Amino acid sequence: MEKPIRLLLAEDHEVMREALRSLLDAQKGFDVVGEVRDGREALRLAASAAPDVVVMDINMPELNGIETTRQLVEAHPHLKVVGLSVHETGRMVMEMLDAGAAGYLPKTSASKELVAAIRAVVEGKTYVSPAVLGNLMDAQRLAQGSGSAFAKLTDREREVLQLLAEGHATKVVAEKLGLSVPTVHTHRQHLMQKLGARGVADLVRYAIREGITTPES
Repeated sequence: MEKPIRLLLAEDHEVMREALRSLLDAQKGFDVVGEVRDGREALRLAASAAPDVVVMDINMPELNGIETTRQLVEAHPHLKVVGLSVHETGRMVMEMLDAGAAGYLPKTSASKELVAAIRAVVEGKTYVSPAVLGNLMDAQRLAQGSGSAFAKLTDREREVLQLLAEGHATKVVAEKLGLSVPTVHTHRQHLMQKLGARGVADLVRYAIREGITTPES
C-alpha cells in the first residue's frame, strides 16, 4: 500500500481553508497533516510535520506566500509547493514559480484543479493552471529583468517591508524578526533608498502594488 501524500494548508481565510480541507479529506491517498494561517506558522509546522506538499496562499499576514515558498524550498529541497491565489496576473505567477513553487492555480479553479495539481507536482511535474498560462507567457515576453521587489531587495528587507506595511511599529518588527531596533531602522533606510520612498506610506503603497501585502492585511 502506497504512503498517503502528506499535505499542509497555508491559508489565512478560515472559510477557504475549511473548504480546501473538505476537498482534500475526500480524496483517497491524501493526509492533511496541518493547517496554518500565516507564513511563519507554515515554516514552523513544515519543519515538524514533514509534509510532501504545501498548498500555499500568496497573500498572508506576517510573511507572504512567495517569501514563505522561497524559504521552505531552501530549507526542504524535496518539498513541493502549490501556489493558490486570487491573483491571475502573469507577473505574480512568475514570482511564485521563481521562488520555487512547482504549481500555481487561481482560487476560482481550486475545486476543479487542486487535486490534479497536487498529484502532478508529487510526480515531479510543474502544474500551471490553463486559466493563467496565457498571462504567464505574456509576462515572460514582457519581462525586463529585475523590476520587482523580489529582485531588488534582500530576503530580510522583504520581511521588514511586509511587517512595516502591515502597520507594525519598529519595535514590534524587531521583536518578530529577532533583530535590534537600530537594525530595523537601517533596513528601513535601505528600503527607502532602493525603492525611492519618502516615507512609510510610500513603502505601504509599494508593498501592495507588488503583492507583498494586501490592503486588508
